[in-house]
Amino acid sequence: MENFPSKPQIHANTLISFSKSLGLFLVLLFSLFFIQSLNAQTNPKAEKEFKKALDYLNNGKDDKAIEFLNKSLSIDDKYPDALLCMAEIYFNQSYELDSTKLLAFPYYKKLVEVNPDYDITAHTRLAEFYLFEYNTEKAKYHFNYALSKFKSPKDNKKMFVVNKKLEQITFMEYALKNPVDFRPENMGGNINNEFDQYLPTLTADEQTFIFTSLIPDTVDFGLRIQMVEDFFETNKVEGEWEKAKKMPSPFNSLENEGALSISPDGRTAYFTRCNAKDGIGSCDIYYSEKIGKHWTTPKNMGSTVNSSGWDSQPTIASDGRTLFFVSNRFGGKGQNDIWYTYKQDNGRWKKPINLDSTINTPGNEMYPFIHPSNTTLYFSSDYHNGMGGMDIFYSNIVNGRFTIPQNIGYPVNTSSNETSFIVSPSGKKAIFSAELKGSFGGKDLYEFDLYEAAQPTPVVYMKGKSFDKQTKKPLEVRFEVKNLNTNQLTASSFSDPQTGEYLVVLPLGVDYALSAWADGYLFYSENFQLTDDSKTNAYQKDIFLTPILEGESVVLNNIFFKTNSAELESSSIAELNTLVELLTKNSNISIEISGHTDNVGSGTYNLELSTKRAQSVKAYLESKQIASYRLSAVGYGQTKPIADNTTEEGRATNRRTEFKIIKK
Repeated sequence: MENFPSKPQIHANTLISFSKSLGLFLVLLFSLFFIQSLNAQTNPKAEKEFKKALDYLNNGKDDKAIEFLNKSLSIDDKYPDALLCMAEIYFNQSYELDSTKLLAFPYYKKLVEVNPDYDITAHTRLAEFYLFEYNTEKAKYHFNYALSKFKSPKDNKKMFVVNKKLEQITFMEYALKNPVDFRPENMGGNINNEFDQYLPTLTADEQTFIFTSLIPDTVDFGLRIQMVEDFFETNKVEGEWEKAKKMPSPFNSLENEGALSISPDGRTAYFTRCNAKDGIGSCDIYYSEKIGKHWTTPKNMGSTVNSSGWDSQPTIASDGRTLFFVSNRFGGKGQNDIWYTYKQDNGRWKKPINLDSTINTPGNEMYPFIHPSNTTLYFSSDYHNGMGGMDIFYSNIVNGRFTIPQNIGYPVNTSSNETSFIVSPSGKKAIFSAELKGSFGGKDLYEFDLYEAAQPTPVVYMKGKSFDKQTKKPLEVRFEVKNLNTNQLTASSFSDPQTGEYLVVLPLGVDYALSAWADGYLFYSENFQLTDDSKTNAYQKDIFLTPILEGESVVLNNIFFKTNSAELESSSIAELNTLVELLTKNSNISIEISGHTDNVGSGTYNLELSTKRAQSVKAYLESKQIASYRLSAVGYGQTKPIADNTTEEGRATNRRTEFKIIKK
């Protein structure tokens, strides 16, 4: 029985129509060689069998063509046309450099021995085979031989490719001498089977694992197994993964689905679906939202994000707004590029932007994974210097820019294809898809300890529930967490409207400002730091929002002033803008802004300082078109403490800015 993908696959641009056109292509190719060889000394019987092979190729019957090519070569084992034809058939029968493609090797090798100049492509093909076996000396010989024969300007592109391969060999020789620590463990029979498993995703709490599998779907008259890509899911119970099960509707359908990426809060899933009725291209990106325990019907992300080409392999950043994906759309730098789009405050996605040439190349960049820390992007490329095929690379994000990609090293990367690479939130474990010795069959999922230099910034997740402070009922609340030092958004999320549950993922070692709000409620704010001590546990925080009522007040925990000054720090802007939004949406309310100090210093000085600080906040609100008559600024100095002034912690709590609803 013959296995073949019945539809375009999620994980690559498959050439399913290639086998239909291969015969005609080779017939045209070898008819030229055959005309040339008529003038050479060729055994007539060998020629006769060769012509029969061409006829079968023309009708798409590769197996019969191979049969008659073998007959031709049994008559004349040095017949160059037959050698090249046999080599090309085997070489082009497979997309990857696998056991089928390797069958071409002896025919290219024999052809070069018979006539080294008969077809220069044979040298580059041989070089690729030698690279696959890490025989760099022979690979260099054949690449350099090909270079020596490229004379015409029309050969410039070929020369560029070969020179690029010679660069790759230099890297390969270095990598082979400097291997990285790598001890992969097969993830076992509860996850892997005799078919291909790839494109994994891991939830923020590391308790749910989802992946794509290429599995048999239907049998066509007992001759072919139609293959389809679907999602499988497993949960961790007592430290072990359960038997993976096919995910239910709405994710799996009659079409190909795969490449799932779940937002850190676990409430939005992005994935790829191919050949759908509402599709824009061959494969599109879809999304589904989780409400309570149920997922909504997936929706196409629309023509703003998807193109008429192939769009796949989404990965959502921990801010919940930045989505990376792969596309072969017009305007890219290569065949398949990594693009990204950003979700605006109005819920609409911006037009996708191609990552710069630091990442994307004239080749293929695919399988992106943005770590929850938002500090490191992992991806696969067949163009950046590597070991051959698709290699795994990582690039750190520094000051908003990607660093030069680093090859993750040998033996993680080999001369085969390494793809579908993800890293756990802790940054210590990596999972990827590969066909290693001892696999269950095809590509399996493996995990291993990631060496330190390739690890991203570790993260911890903060979770809890949100409630109405008065009724204690669950409340749908919007959350934003910003880096206090950079004022950049780190995470954005909504709590579940049915349960009030929320979860956000945050890098360690950073000072954060948390804001939470909902329509009809005063917002909540807090600042906190996640240190290395937080690594082993989730940061638990339940949020209670107060309805907008006269007399209710809120401490503005994320408003900061310079020491002994009324000048606002830049890190206060996010909180101030949240207050502006509240006052804009609720134009009927008036507030009192109050400043407070600890008891250090004279009462007169503290009263004056607190008054000026309240006035600074009032002035900022006025600059944002909040009417002055709705605002009053009062300083209370040290007269209204809410904590013990005998401790530093208490004094820090007493140094605060509040606002109170004085009219509604």
